[in-house]
Amino acid sequence: MSVQTTVPESSGGSSPVPAIVISGFLGSGKTTLLLAVLHHMRRLGRKVAVLMNEFGDISIDGEILRGEGFSVMELSDGCICCQIGEDFVQAFTEVVARQPEVIFVEATGLADPVDLLDQATAPHLLDRVTIARLVTVADPKNFTRLSKVLKAIVKRQTQFADVVVIGKADEATPEQIADIRRYVEENNPYAQVYLATQGIVPGDEAFQWLLAEVEPAERERRRAAMREQLTALNEQEYKAHTDFHSMSCRLLRPLVRERFEEFMRQLPPDIVRAKGFVRFEGEDGLWVMMYVNGDLYIRPVTLSPSPEEHLVFIGARLDHAQLASALVACEGRRRALAVL
Repeated sequence: MSVQTTVPESSGGSSPVPAIVISGFLGSGKTTLLLAVLHHMRRLGRKVAVLMNEFGDISIDGEILRGEGFSVMELSDGCICCQIGEDFVQAFTEVVARQPEVIFVEATGLADPVDLLDQATAPHLLDRVTIARLVTVADPKNFTRLSKVLKAIVKRQTQFADVVVIGKADEATPEQIADIRRYVEENNPYAQVYLATQGIVPGDEAFQWLLAEVEPAERERRRAAMREQLTALNEQEYKAHTDFHSMSCRLLRPLVRERFEEFMRQLPPDIVRAKGFVRFEGEDGLWVMMYVNGDLYIRPVTLSPSPEEHLVFIGARLDHAQLASALVACEGRRRALAVL
């Protein structure tokens, strides 16, 4: 690989702004990686912009980043590559106008990086922004299963990645890591593979693996080779790509922790992702909840400004009334739930 210097200093807008796109299926650890690199850029005093796409109409990850003091432009309630494409181009135009040194784009876990790249290279953006890295984050615990259930989405995110990051490496078994490496090697021999824990690749706290500037000609040669291997999505594959829905709800009272955890652990398999902010009866502070394919994580969080308590569920089939009723039953005192 031909590597030059790290992401260059701003040249007053005369050169295209490098953009780093982070993709990966729902719950793979994209925001954890993004937050880690943003803290690093802040320590360096670098001027960055963040463009974030949430599938639901409430941006939980955006609120986490804002609560950490970062400015975020959001595109919510749709997939960045197929449902809100024109808005994405417009948002990219506005972000570039701020003349940041680098732009970070976090795509929804359902995004097709090929469509996204095509939109990011719209004619009026060509001389203003360049996609410097396409990064795909893989969750080792769920990757093998997802690669079989959601073949088209996972395959395209892997096939067109410059870099594949195996997130949550500290929770992975050697067999799980080996499975991902084998899958990447079979589908994208051009991609580099890194292991990360909490968004950090051990031994590279300066994020050279992400921020180093690759020779443009080599980068485009690799992407051209990747495109040659791609095939158009058939109707069934495209339906799998788009047939996901979201439900957002605002919590009007604190929840009883035991009831809520039991409810979350009994979610149907059609719900692949849930996240949000909650408060528990009899406990102080705000808690962030993350649910990924049966795994539940709840941890305390301190954010300023502190977000409202609300949850987002994403899945192939969602029974809004049943979910709302179950959440009401988790409240310390019965009261109506606002479903958005």
